[in-house]
Amino acid sequence: MKTFIKINLNKAESSEVLKERVVERGRWIIFGILIFSLLAINVRSLMIGFGYNNVIKKKKTQIKKLQNQINQLKSKGKNLSKVDIMSFADLEQDRFLWARNMELLGRMTPNDMAITGMRFKRDKLTIKGIALTFEDRKDFEIIDEYVQTLRDNKEFSQNFNRIKYVGHQKIDLRGQNIIRFEIVASIRKGGNKSYL
Repeated sequence: MKTFIKINLNKAESSEVLKERVVERGRWIIFGILIFSLLAINVRSLMIGFGYNNVIKKKKTQIKKLQNQINQLKSKGKNLSKVDIMSFADLEQDRFLWARNMELLGRMTPNDMAITGMRFKRDKLTIKGIALTFEDRKDFEIIDEYVQTLRDNKEFSQNFNRIKYVGHQKIDLRGQNIIRFEIVASIRKGGNKSYL
């Protein structure tokens, strides 16, 4: 009879080899996690970088547009002729500021007097108002004193060629005697065409 040696090839691995294999697998898993994390961080950094690049491009285009607008404005400003500058100077010098004149008129009007209406027509400002009467003063004196105050104010009177008293009328209003008066101020001639 023949004797054979039987070798079992399915024999289990030793525990040391198994431990070594588990440690190796763990290393590969940790290595894979690290690689994945680094890739994710790099991708995120690239996305942020592209976002900043887009913002920078937009800002650069805005700066270019603003520079173009500034250059256009500069080039328009350089094309002014001497005639344009002189006409602008004449306009600035000759313009009539109604707001300032109305403010001065209000300041110069005494407390016992009120402006009831104003009209501007054919370069003449008509001022209508009422004033209280006093026993010790004549009606004409009250209005004449107000007209003189308007004439004496240099800032107000420089815009008018003539400030004159037109007339007055004494009326009785609810038992109170008052004077209704009218004053006409002619705008100074000489190019005052701009009434602002």
